[in-house]
Amino acid sequence: MAITIQITAIKPFAPSLDFINSSATTDRSGQTEFSFEIKPDICAYVKGCKRRDPSDVSRAEIIIEFKWHQSDDPFCEPYPLPGDPNRSTFLRDNKSGRDTLGQITSYAAAQLGSQFRTHIYSVLIVKDYARLIRWDRSGAIVTEAIHYNHNPALAEFFRRYHKAPPNIRGVDPTVTVPTYKEICLTRQCLNLKDNVTLVKMTVPTGDTECSYIAPTPKAQPYTPPGHATREFVAYDVQRRRKVFVKNTWRVDLPDIEREGETYKLLAGAQVRNIASCSAAGDIGDHRTLTQLYANKPWACKGKRDLVPHQHYRLVLDVIGDNLTEFPSSREMLRYMVHALEGKQS
Repeated sequence: MAITIQITAIKPFAPSLDFINSSATTDRSGQTEFSFEIKPDICAYVKGCKRRDPSDVSRAEIIIEFKWHQSDDPFCEPYPLPGDPNRSTFLRDNKSGRDTLGQITSYAAAQLGSQFRTHIYSVLIVKDYARLIRWDRSGAIVTEAIHYNHNPALAEFFRRYHKAPPNIRGVDPTVTVPTYKEICLTRQCLNLKDNVTLVKMTVPTGDTECSYIAPTPKAQPYTPPGHATREFVAYDVQRRRKVFVKNTWRVDLPDIEREGETYKLLAGAQVRNIASCSAAGDIGDHRTLTQLYANKPWACKGKRDLVPHQHYRLVLDVIGDNLTEFPSSREMLRYMVHALEGKQS
């Protein structure tokens, strides 16, 4: 059954959203590599998007999960951590709550991992109240319970989301659809089949940007916070050659050097046989925001500090072999020694 709700607004920036009942189907995106089923209750899509089925996390804008019992809610009123009155938590300490937390976290991981986004939003509805969750690569922000029959905040969220431009929704504007000619050149260069979907991404190089085309990513079963490193064998549009593109969220702290700067230092020191880094840089203002709210009066002070991350891409002109595919243990050891010595294997 398809439930379609069109949320109208004055001079909207984005098309209407379709809310689709996806509870009866597992994810059909073909872009997840989880050992368990991804089966959201409701998926919201931009109207007219080319989703593959009612459940397609690679196209979903918002995922909504329903629960009937309060014990299934992984969140509760904040309470002090045992043995540390200065820190608190809002996680419910029971099995059903932990199961729900794992469920909605896996949905967020699947959505972030199969798309190019700086952040996403999801909704958890427990009988007569809802919680909004904003996820990024630093953590997640969860609202208190919104009793939607009396509080218009949930409807207001959807109204504002409808009006928001793509970048506010979390869409990465540096990733686009390649042209037909670019697709043909990429398939030929990378020896790809016609059914492989491609995306075009940019990487800053000084005052300009270079473009690279690669297959769409596949989500791995990792929690959203962290580096979220994704690696692509890609087609360099400018130089018409095969390259290696690393898309990651680097730790954004003063003492942490950017990987591209490290390659530059190694090349300047004439370290032998280091892979040539042809482009690297931060991707716009794509920074995590969750950590900015860690010390707000309403925020729970958890056990760990939240780490800020910045979106980063790096391009190498050398494409290595998979480390697990060495012909013998002798070869494996030789590769490791040569890497430490800066020699070519």
